Amino acid sequence: MAESDTGLLLYCITDASSAWPDEERGVRGGRLQRVVDGGLAAVVSRVEERTWMATPAAPELLAYERAIRAQHAIADVLPMRFGSVLLDEAAVRAHLDEQRAAYLRALERVSGCVEMGVRALLSAPPPPSAPVKPKSRSGADYLAARRHHYSAENRLRDQGAALERALLAKVAPLCREHRSELSAPRPGEPALCSLYFLVPRDRVPAFRAALSPDSGEVPAELALSGPWPPFNFMA
Repeated sequence: MAESDTGLLLYCITDASSAWPDEERGVRGGRLQRVVDGGLAAVVSRVEERTWMATPAAPELLAYERAIRAQHAIADVLPMRFGSVLLDEAAVRAHLDEQRAAYLRALERVSGCVEMGVRALLSAPPPPSAPVKPKSRSGADYLAARRHHYSAENRLRDQGAALERALLAKVAPLCREHRSELSAPRPGEPALCSLYFLVPRDRVPAFRAALSPDSGEVPAELALSGPWPPFNFMA
């Protein structure tokens, strides 16, 4: 990335043959344009200075996301991380050339899909009052088992894994991939469990229906969001 104050802000990578959305403006009103190289296209806008990117305001982040979503509404995209800036069009083409193989694999991975998100707040249940007896295990094994048994963090992880299994039992046939993450718990506070699903566009209605509280099999406290560009399936 260039150190100059000016440059081209990258929004997403897409196929060069994909359609161009009606959205014409990006962050701070910058005009959106495409830089094409070898079958790939980078959606960019010019920025005149970059110091504000270290602490962007909500309208700037929303404009960035809106530009990505406009392109994703009509084509497969690889969203870039906010703040990715290259010096000029030559630098963008060089970047596309250098990362061509990786970008082509990633576009194939997300082809025809959107990201759906599920979030839930998890509270660690209290540890059981009855102590675990060592039986015939060694002292080290016994202590390790007790640490796991009484660790709030491990109990939260087990709870998150159980939620993941329960949701996959409902939606595994409807998604191509999934991943999950659990926020670092703070004492006395619930932890946020986030699950992300890569779902073919034509299966989104079925996915929503499968996780609807009306089904009677899904906890009502789950928050379902999407469809989104595949922000969590870039790696």
